[in-house]
Amino acid sequence: MALNEIQSALCENSPSSFDGLRAILFNTSLKTNPEESHTKLLLNVVGEILERNAVEVEHVHMASRDVAFGIYPDMTEHGANSDEWPEIWTSVDAADIIVIGTPLWLGEESSICRVLIERLYAMSGLLNNRGRAFFTIRWAVVW
Repeated sequence: MALNEIQSALCENSPSSFDGLRAILFNTSLKTNPEESHTKLLLNVVGEILERNAVEVEHVHMASRDVAFGIYPDMTEHGANSDEWPEIWTSVDAADIIVIGTPLWLGEESSICRVLIERLYAMSGLLNNRGRAFFTIRWAVVW
């Protein structure tokens, strides 16, 4: 899905500079093919807007990743056979912006989105170099 005229004009005429910022966009659709969801179409628009404003963008399709459920930083230390979350966390840690895209059913996010939120919660005890909560200083979550 390409940007419409208004979106394109806003990107081209933006007075702000976002050079050097990094964004991670999570697709928590239940579709196993990363290219076949409405959530992906919407995240493509968000990604294009960010990229046109000089933000480095990484897309993560959660259904394509082996992320164990749970609330610890590495679930293999708590009985899971495998867990890609520690690898994904390095990208989250480096990001300035996090966007979570999820389908909604009766006002509820997807089960994959819930796993992502749990895993983000697992990292909530981290403190930055000033002793402050990691999440409140570094980035905001929107979906």
